[in-house]
Amino acid sequence: MSNYNPLPQSEPESGPVPPPYTEERTAGDNIPDDFKYSTNVSECLVDLRHMFIRKVYSLLTLQILGTIITGFIIRSSPSIQNWCFNNIWLWIVSMVGSIGFLVSTLYKARSYPTNLILLSGFTLCEAYGIGLATATVESGVVIQALELTLLIFVGLTIFAFQTKYDFISWQGFTSMGLWVLIGWGFLFMFFPQHLSTAELIYSGLGALIFSIYIIIDTQKIIKTCHLDDEIPATISLYLDIINLFLFILRILNNDRRD
Repeated sequence: MSNYNPLPQSEPESGPVPPPYTEERTAGDNIPDDFKYSTNVSECLVDLRHMFIRKVYSLLTLQILGTIITGFIIRSSPSIQNWCFNNIWLWIVSMVGSIGFLVSTLYKARSYPTNLILLSGFTLCEAYGIGLATATVESGVVIQALELTLLIFVGLTIFAFQTKYDFISWQGFTSMGLWVLIGWGFLFMFFPQHLSTAELIYSGLGALIFSIYIIIDTQKIIKTCHLDDEIPATISLYLDIINLFLFILRILNNDRRD
């Protein structure tokens, strides 16, 4: 496949020209050719920006609904829960499949409709794991965690769209915090009988980090993403929401046990 770059190769006064994409969208998009390549959403016409944002949040809504429905099915019957817990191999398959589908989806992010098929597989694998994680938690706690997560997400999204402060510059510090969180989580694996206070601090830090990630990834959508990056943008927000939900669930569940 030949590369196509409609921009000149010289570097104008505004800065270096972004490199051309090496893979074109194969079918099914309605983005004008003049805007398909090396064009940030922020540089496009208002209609094109709105079209991109609608695509991202429509896909994200479908992912969230699919995750909720899968979790509800697993929780709906004790026999289904018993089967899932007695066939732990399926959980392992979903974990491996989630990584595999994630990599494949990002690799084929601009190949329609392959990208949507792979995105569906990724969402299904993630939803199964989330369903098992919430199966042993009281329904009231799960519903409360879901409501808080959606409320926080909507509030942070509105804030990210309205504020003029650039949170993208925070990404380096947030990534460092995420690695600290991962290391702390490994310690919990070796010392499962930790204090509830340590669990509360860990969960609170995790909720804070992924709240900031929601703002960062939302601002990327309106500032740095390209018009055909709706799949990577959707995945980023979906993972932010899922992780925020899990940490809020841990906070509420820990509080309920105490």
